[in-house]
Amino acid sequence: MRSLFLTFSLVLLLAAISLASGSGCSRRGGGFFGGGDGGPEIVEGGVIFRYYDDEATKVYVVGDFNNWTPTTDPLTDKNGDGEWTLFYPLNPGSYEYKFVVDGTYWIADPRNPLSVSDGFEGRNSVVKVPEAAPKKAVE
Repeated sequence: MRSLFLTFSLVLLLAAISLASGSGCSRRGGGFFGGGDGGPEIVEGGVIFRYYDDEATKVYVVGDFNNWTPTTDPLTDKNGDGEWTLFYPLNPGSYEYKFVVDGTYWIADPRNPLSVSDGFEGRNSVVKVPEAAPKKAVE
C-alpha cells in the first residue's frame, strides 16, 4: 500500500512540475504535431527552429540572441500543415529562447527538454550550439 501511495505521489509531483514549467503542448494543443525529439536541429552555420501548431497564424522565435524582440524573426509554414520553421545563424554557445505564437503566447519549446527558469515562474528553452556543428546542409 505504501508503494502505491509513493508512486501516486510521484506521478502527481511530475504532473505539477510539467504544468508549472510551461512545457507540453501550446495553448491549443499544438506543439507535438509531427513528433520527434529534442528542440532545434543543429546544422552547419546555426540551427533550425521548429514549432508545430496548425491553428497559429504567426510564430516568431525570441531569445537572448535577438534581444527577446517578438517581431524580428518569423518562422514560416510553407505548406500550411502547421509545421513552422526558421533557420537561424548562431555561433557556438548556449542560448535561451521561446516561441511567440499569434503575438500573444510566449511558449517554451515543447519538444526541447533543456530549459531554465525564465525568472517569471515559467521556463525558457535552451539550445547549445557546439564548436563543431554537423555538416548537414540547410533545407
